[in-house]
Amino acid sequence: MCLAQLALIPSALLYSLARFFAETAGMDVAAHAAPAREVTLGSVFGTVVFAPLFETFMLAGLLKVLSSTSLQPAVCAAISAVLWGGVHGFFGALWFFGTAWSFFVFSCGYISWRRESFSQGFLAAAVPHALVNSIAMLLLWSAKSEL
Repeated sequence: MCLAQLALIPSALLYSLARFFAETAGMDVAAHAAPAREVTLGSVFGTVVFAPLFETFMLAGLLKVLSSTSLQPAVCAAISAVLWGGVHGFFGALWFFGTAWSFFVFSCGYISWRRESFSQGFLAAAVPHALVNSIAMLLLWSAKSEL
């Protein structure tokens, strides 16, 4: 749970700051925000179960490649974070900012626990990812409920 909080709170702050500066600069924030999502059983499953599992397998592969170089683990985690932020940012530029930090945390968790076993490294990244996504879906659901 600690990694989820470490991922979520700074991610929300970074996203909020990016959004604030974009609005202040006169940017059409809606055009660069994360894609709108309906909260359905399918979207919850995809966001809370499928995405963390699939993306963690991909993250593990990327980190395996990066760690085969002479790069330090923190640099590998930072590169992974920027790449994952970029992938998510492709769907909405502002989405980059929160996602990059979260994936830095997920990557650090994986790298740290991978020394014990692949399973522990996988869980150290996938579980906080699922929790962060769960909270995001809960916030979307509560915002839609208030309308």
